[in-house]
Amino acid sequence: MMLSSFGYKEQGWELTELSPLQTVNLLVARNATGKTRTIRALQNVTSFMQMKDTFLNIRTFEANLKFGDLANPDWKMDYSFRLNNGVVEKEMLTVNGVMLIKRTKATARYENTKINPPSERLVVQIRRDKDLYPEIEQLMRWVEGVTSVSCSDINPFTIIGTGKSVNPYSFSELVDALSPAETKKVLADAKELGYNISGIRTIEAANGVRLVQLKERSIANEMVDMQLSNGMLRTLYLLCFVAVVKHNKKLTMLLIDDMGEGLDYRRSTDLGKIVFEDCAQNGLQLIASSNDAFLMDVVDIANWQVLRRKGNKVSAINQSLNHDLFRRFRMTGLSNFDLFSSDFIDSYLNQEK
Repeated sequence: MMLSSFGYKEQGWELTELSPLQTVNLLVARNATGKTRTIRALQNVTSFMQMKDTFLNIRTFEANLKFGDLANPDWKMDYSFRLNNGVVEKEMLTVNGVMLIKRTKATARYENTKINPPSERLVVQIRRDKDLYPEIEQLMRWVEGVTSVSCSDINPFTIIGTGKSVNPYSFSELVDALSPAETKKVLADAKELGYNISGIRTIEAANGVRLVQLKERSIANEMVDMQLSNGMLRTLYLLCFVAVVKHNKKLTMLLIDDMGEGLDYRRSTDLGKIVFEDCAQNGLQLIASSNDAFLMDVVDIANWQVLRRKGNKVSAINQSLNHDLFRRFRMTGLSNFDLFSSDFIDSYLNQEK
């Protein structure tokens, strides 16, 4: 089961439809177009469905999700709901054309049975039974398997005193979770990226805070994560993050915001290759956002979702929907980044009008 389409609407902003999504996807757009907002919209929807505090605490929004199955192209699931100040005003679940949940402000039905769910809860949140409601369980297992990381918000450890972090794992938690084989791979990948590290482990500091300690072959003294440059910290965090989460059988989708942020050419491109190839090989759906020129040049434009904004509405251009546009661009011989930075898209679309 894989997310094939996502639409989202809140006050003052709308993502009309991000579709069709593939196994690995790179969101590219000019600043203030909606890359980070799209990632956060996905976080907001899945957090609410998991009955967690939403990242932005937005309680009025509408979401539309469509799913497919690579192993069974004929299988389809559509799910949508609308909230108004935390109250469910609409909810619909359709599987292979069969309506399972149909809910309005006034009534709610599961198949042919009238039900009376709490106004602030979705039917899929309260009808969890793999035998009685297998389709609901399938949807909610997907929701529970979505995880995310914001590269610009990576810090060495959970913020002291608050116990909270923007990202789901602290650096020390990820290092502690590495198996010996995964630790070996992280060190090998780090070396390939120009960080000649011979060891990585966690230590306990004052007040029970755990730090990550690293040993570089060329430096006699060991370092802790607070001494690392932002680029080195982000690179090592992402390597550990992907190593840990990709083997989680419950994981369904990985969201990465601002990928490549603060990295030089070599590290941005090599890290991008490692992450995208790992996700593709493991069948893990990835949606990453970036406007990093280095990263764009190593991710095939067939995996791009180019976001465009008109007023408060954001839509996507991709190879599946705009095949001729992408075909003509490939014939120019220009670099991937030129599709983003030039006026090629605007010129093509103006000609088509």
